[in-house]
Amino acid sequence: MNHRFPPYLVLASLLLWFAQAVRGDVDSKELIAHRTWQGIPGLERTAHGRVFVSWFTGGSKEPAPENTVLLSWSDDGAKTFTPPQAMGEPKDGTRCYDPTVWIDPGGRLWYLFNRGNKDTAQHDVWARICEQPDAPTPLFGPEFRVGYEAPFAFRMNKVTVLSTGEWLMPVTLAQKPIRAWSTGYNDQQEPTLHGVGISTDTGRSWILHGAVKSRPWALENMIVELKDGRLWMLIRTSSGSLWESHSADKGRTWTEGRPSSIASPGSRFFIRRLASGNLLLVNHVNFKGRNNLTAQISRDEGATWQGGLLLDERHGVSYPDGVEDRDGVIWITYDRDRGGNGEILLAKFKESDALAGSNVSGAVHLKQVVNRIERPRLVPEGWDPALAGDLVLQRLTRVTAPHVKGAHDAEFVCVGGRAYIVEHDNDLQPGHGAGKAQYCVLSIVDLKTQAIEKVVPLAKSEEVFENVTLPVGACFVPRILQKDASTLRCYFTSEDGNKREAQMWYRDFDLQTDSFEKRLHKAKLKTRAGVFDMQPVHFHADAQAAGFRRPAQRFGLYIFDSFKQFDARRYVTLNNFPGKQNALALLHEDLETFELLGHYNEPQEAQLSESAVNRLPDGTWMAICRNEAGNYHFTTSTDGRQWTAGREMPFVSGGLNSKPIFEQFDGTYYLGWQENTKVGTCNRSVFNMDVSMDGKHWERKYRFETPESFQYPSLHEHEGVVWIAVTQSDHGGTTDRIMFGKLEDSGKFETQSGKKRAERPASKE
Repeated sequence: MNHRFPPYLVLASLLLWFAQAVRGDVDSKELIAHRTWQGIPGLERTAHGRVFVSWFTGGSKEPAPENTVLLSWSDDGAKTFTPPQAMGEPKDGTRCYDPTVWIDPGGRLWYLFNRGNKDTAQHDVWARICEQPDAPTPLFGPEFRVGYEAPFAFRMNKVTVLSTGEWLMPVTLAQKPIRAWSTGYNDQQEPTLHGVGISTDTGRSWILHGAVKSRPWALENMIVELKDGRLWMLIRTSSGSLWESHSADKGRTWTEGRPSSIASPGSRFFIRRLASGNLLLVNHVNFKGRNNLTAQISRDEGATWQGGLLLDERHGVSYPDGVEDRDGVIWITYDRDRGGNGEILLAKFKESDALAGSNVSGAVHLKQVVNRIERPRLVPEGWDPALAGDLVLQRLTRVTAPHVKGAHDAEFVCVGGRAYIVEHDNDLQPGHGAGKAQYCVLSIVDLKTQAIEKVVPLAKSEEVFENVTLPVGACFVPRILQKDASTLRCYFTSEDGNKREAQMWYRDFDLQTDSFEKRLHKAKLKTRAGVFDMQPVHFHADAQAAGFRRPAQRFGLYIFDSFKQFDARRYVTLNNFPGKQNALALLHEDLETFELLGHYNEPQEAQLSESAVNRLPDGTWMAICRNEAGNYHFTTSTDGRQWTAGREMPFVSGGLNSKPIFEQFDGTYYLGWQENTKVGTCNRSVFNMDVSMDGKHWERKYRFETPESFQYPSLHEHEGVVWIAVTQSDHGGTTDRIMFGKLEDSGKFETQSGKKRAERPASKE
């Protein structure tokens, strides 16, 4: 195959591009304009100084069927770059990914990328060629398949030209069909192997050679030709170091793979022969994950590495690629924070700088942004979250009866023109530690006037019902949902410390008569062992079978978060607070049986509890968990059953051990969390509420600061209005009332012009 395209083919390509332009090329332009992540860059520089940078994006993540490869270039020394354009687009479930750019000895610019389809198990390498990369408008020919008759083959890194004139393309491969986006991630999958595609005819044809074994999880090999004529292959692995192999016959056969002396966090590296004859390695040094991206030099063919110019110390930097120009300037691109700012970055320096570890040449230029994701703001410029919080506080109404001394943890639903709010109260003392004196009620509130129409008792210690008498003990942590057009279902827990096994109950409320039925019913818990009364012992046994090590508790099992509905199914989080257990449960259609899906309790030493859960746009579950030891932890799951270990996230810092919320209204997520800051002497007095479109990038919309505390809120949308119920106090943070009112008209922002914040006591830690 000859890739020097004749005039008629170039004309056909131009006509195709023109037709796409007439159509508006809507798909790729929309995809690029609304991209939410990007990364994995490559870089080339022409003889006349034009700088090309490639990367990929598309869909909600990598990998995804919508993945699309991009290209941008600069004619002013990389000060500015053209808007990115699509170079390979997905089709019928086939993604385009991992592009790089390379100028061959003839001056042609190759745009190389991979295509993969997990359903058809076809994964291979494709390319487009630009004959004149310095032309006013660089024109690329149509894409073509490079070759490689292997069930799975992809490449990440640049071609190496040998002293013999042969071209070597590093390739990761597998010998069996792969019905996944990639392979080798565990011992049950087909392992990845590592070889080279060799071309002896300037890229017209390529033949695959080599199948080096390394760790089960490994990919992205690179090759350099050593001065003794051997080839040296380095392979990214998950073992803590790069692996290596050698070839004495120009890539036809390779030695057995083994660990090298080069440490690695399991990320792509870059190695290249410089004009001086020395080797350049760009890799992570003294790393904790993907940080400390550093350039080093070897004068002894990779036996040792000298110097170390730190290119970027920040976390989330990775995937270097680059070139050395005729003036000895080394150009390195890399990415940072792919799912956040999505920065494609550039570093420039000389070999002397890498040896010295500092800017001795005067050519060092670091952390230049080639491209980043410009996200539309959800919150107006100049918005004052604290003022917004004050305006909400001013319109809240007490919905707890006047005689109540302590009230806590309300949930509600809205039906028609009313809110139905459940809470647990006591008539003895502020707070919620009154033991058997704690009881549950339902308050009916007129949404228009916010007046309380009626307070209806739900359950109390030793209450007699038609079918059962409640035992001695607290009745608390009530939850509520709408069963049908005429019925609400209210849940609560009855317990008496460790004296007996606690039980979750439910009771139905008739909307026509504003009254509860006269019977109680036991909620059920479905575990892997069967269906049982909803009691802590069965919750603990299921968690223990999944590796939970903490001892069982006879009390403390609650429905915690608000009910969430996805795909016509209801989900809710379950919590055992003293036991520090958390799980996602599916509520069956009988609204009685809670089926345990997956537990998330790791790391157990963090004592995670009281979580709020939601689903991100790509379908991933994410939970924010209260952490008794400090700041909130986050955990995710692709299926609701297997969860990652909880960890802190950068968008929540300085959190306090209190209930969070995680809701979504009209496509906008609301994340609420308690900040470890006091207003005056009041505990739990600062609560932040942030908004996001993707669950990853957050802006502050509300900051509630009050000496009367602000804790355990719940939010629900009804007929275009988001309502809020929240626990407040007058007693240094103890709980004595539930406040209710309008948070906002859904998705709207109140005008703040001319309004001022209420005076508050000085904040202190």
